[in-house]
Amino acid sequence: MISKYKTGLLTVGTIVVAMLTTSSYLKGKNITLDNNEIELTAYNNLITYQEGEMYVYKTGAPEFETVNRFQKMAASKLRSNELLPTSNSKASLAFNDKDPSAFYEQDLNAGILSFNKGIKEYHGNSKLRLPEQQKANDISLKFIKEVGLAPKNIKELKMLHSGGLRAGAAGSEKVIDVMRTVTYGRMLNGVPVYGAGSKIIVHVGDKGEVVGVNSRWKQIDKKNAKSLDKSSLKSAKKAEMEMRQQLVNDYGENAKFKIRDMYLAYYDGGKNYIQPAYFFQVDVMLPKVKERPRITFDYVGIIAALSNPPEEIIPAEEAPEAQEYIKKATLKKSRIKNIRKRKDVE
Repeated sequence: MISKYKTGLLTVGTIVVAMLTTSSYLKGKNITLDNNEIELTAYNNLITYQEGEMYVYKTGAPEFETVNRFQKMAASKLRSNELLPTSNSKASLAFNDKDPSAFYEQDLNAGILSFNKGIKEYHGNSKLRLPEQQKANDISLKFIKEVGLAPKNIKELKMLHSGGLRAGAAGSEKVIDVMRTVTYGRMLNGVPVYGAGSKIIVHVGDKGEVVGVNSRWKQIDKKNAKSLDKSSLKSAKKAEMEMRQQLVNDYGENAKFKIRDMYLAYYDGGKNYIQPAYFFQVDVMLPKVKERPRITFDYVGIIAALSNPPEEIIPAEEAPEAQEYIKKATLKKSRIKNIRKRKDVE
């Protein structure tokens, strides 16, 4: 069984945004791109990062040397759990029956190289000696460089979040830190890359040991990147109209929406390309229906910026961190896979 994206084991990825306050409510209705009655406002406050041209980047699997070094490192840490990487396979996934949190996963086509030594012994352990947060940051960066996960151009690597995992101490109501967690994302020529791909998460445990890594990072060849002229990009106004139409299609005519932010950046879905896309942070308000109370939640929507994108941006892949909201809402699961709880990051 190959897992393309294990949300249960991955720390939630985050989308970096700059917040603006100007936006407007729109009551859901059937709208089309030709309907001039809808007043569009978000595109006037489009947030952009690039100073020059934007590109389409072809992505490739991690290099053989990187995979080999990662496998050797993981093997040394997982040997006690009887988990060994499969060196002759492009894709594999293995768990430890006694401690399901211990696993090894690789899917080279998706750029996935991940492992966890297991955190069974960490639950309720008040004797852990975790490094200070800044020290954990230093440990994680050194580790991904040594293992070969860091990109050749280190300027692409951007620390997004530095935090950790907390849990209750055994026999006490006290909550303690049990893990340090550092999340990295990607920047291309000053433009952030969002999506399931271009993420590295490092878990630092007792005495500063790296006990787990979740990496979904594919290589890019900047020399063969395709530059884009403005005529190949959708206008921000058209993208906003498409986003509003998608919201109405997903949530119905009686829903209300408030687009808080709209911005142009890069999207990496972990497939074959990194491409420009418009991102939207939206407040969605669903009316009360029978026994179900009114529901309000945060939504991250993505619209391809190219009129002819190299590959489709699939809504179900937009925000894998949607699972928390799936438990709360009574909507069809297929309609809310791209809902996410907003988290501001560094």
